[in-house]
Amino acid sequence: MLQHNWLLDARTKDAACPEFGCAAEDTSRMTRFFSPLRKFRAAICLAVFLIPTSSILTYAGPIETIQSKIAQFLKRPGMRSADWGIEIFDPTTNNVILSVNPDKTFQPASVLKVVTTSTCLEKLGPDFRFRTGVYTNGAIQSDGTLAGDIILVGRGDPNLMDPTKELLEKPALEELAESIKVLGIKKIHGNVIGDDSYFEFTTHGKGWTAQDLKSVYGAPINALSINNNVFWVHVRPTKANQLVQVSVEPQTSYFQIRNLGVTGEPHAQRTIYARILPGTTRLVISGVLPASQGYSQYVLLERPAEATATLFKEELRRNGIPADGAVRSNHAGDVSPDAHLSWKLLAEHQSPPLIRALEIINKRSLNLHAEMLLRVLGAELGGAGTDEAGLRVVKNFLESAGIRDDDKINLSDGCGLSRDNLVTPRFQTSLLMFLSTRPYFELFLNTLAVSGTDGTLRNRLSSGPTKGVIHAKTGTLGDVAALSGYMTTKSGHNLIFSIFANNVRASIARVRKTIDEICALFVNLY
Repeated sequence: MLQHNWLLDARTKDAACPEFGCAAEDTSRMTRFFSPLRKFRAAICLAVFLIPTSSILTYAGPIETIQSKIAQFLKRPGMRSADWGIEIFDPTTNNVILSVNPDKTFQPASVLKVVTTSTCLEKLGPDFRFRTGVYTNGAIQSDGTLAGDIILVGRGDPNLMDPTKELLEKPALEELAESIKVLGIKKIHGNVIGDDSYFEFTTHGKGWTAQDLKSVYGAPINALSINNNVFWVHVRPTKANQLVQVSVEPQTSYFQIRNLGVTGEPHAQRTIYARILPGTTRLVISGVLPASQGYSQYVLLERPAEATATLFKEELRRNGIPADGAVRSNHAGDVSPDAHLSWKLLAEHQSPPLIRALEIINKRSLNLHAEMLLRVLGAELGGAGTDEAGLRVVKNFLESAGIRDDDKINLSDGCGLSRDNLVTPRFQTSLLMFLSTRPYFELFLNTLAVSGTDGTLRNRLSSGPTKGVIHAKTGTLGDVAALSGYMTTKSGHNLIFSIFANNVRASIARVRKTIDEICALFVNLY
């Protein structure tokens, strides 16, 4: 927990750090008050939010000890060959207290989500709500028949389902079906259509690999997404040499299941596997499942809007409203603007406030959600639901914040999965400094994972003084590990930090341990 008041009084400091190439630098005096109990809220803002060039604060004993130990950490086998970038900033003195390659570019991995989510907070506001609407191109007749299609229009809500039951009173599709029933509609003489035209019809970001597109962390991007665009196939054994039992979660008739899986002897080799035939909804299960085991596997939705429309059709039927038509989907460009304008709104689901979605993104590091947000920025503020339009909004935000976006910085997607993303430690720390001055800062701070407490830091920095005092975004990608955020030390100093490791040859677990040890040094000694 961030427990200390800050009275930030920047003064000129004389120091040098030959080990890390830091130089002393004069800074102008400024005062800022931060309220207690997990509040970094600033009372006044900096005129220029870019943190000064490398400088070092003289805390003769502790800082020299910290520097010496970190130098040893980075010379360890496996750490020495990695590229390291570190900047740790003390707003109390307006000084950088540790600097390693602050202006070198690094792949940020999921630390980039801080850029996307903070832009959304600034530009859309914490109370922004996603709107998912049900429309028709027909009319309700006197006998309760809707003569025409029913159209489910997605606008980028990443949480239409709530598997953890923490966000919604009831799933969005259930709420919408009940609203249709209240209108007196008893049956639908037409198709059920999923409309994802709010976004362009491309399913992934630039710079994503072929492996990403097969993985749950690279799930297809769609304006009408459901269950993170991942369904689970559960397989259970029956009797030896008999077909296995197959179920799908969420339960749906969307897939045409072909079950070729066989139950084997208890010690048989497991070869069971599920796959969707490309371009179809045919789900094939094949191979052998030992009688002593169960098996679960995810499958990615190739056509999320169609799958969501199917689930909605099934929800309508559960509410006594059958639809006799087929399930279809509309993509960007399929329907003319005039046709869109002619549709009549029947019901609408409004999401919880945006800040709740940001908590899920930053704490759990959900790539799909961050990518949907980027396109929502484009659709709402940039003229198109595209990555390019969203990134223009992001760039405008950074420029207005005074964060220098020079030729070295490259932003390619919203979640950090693209290998084309490049940032510097100074860029990232400067952004965090700017955010600490904004009225919504406490809300933003609480979206970050907390050391030893929740999110992707639940099992990191979880013992002793480090537990609960670090709010940060993690990043992991192949040979990349990163951590960036805010920490409070035992002595009451609040620090802003960014740590990047690229081209890692050691295990990611070892690199994370080194990053955590660096943070622990500051918490305990600074």
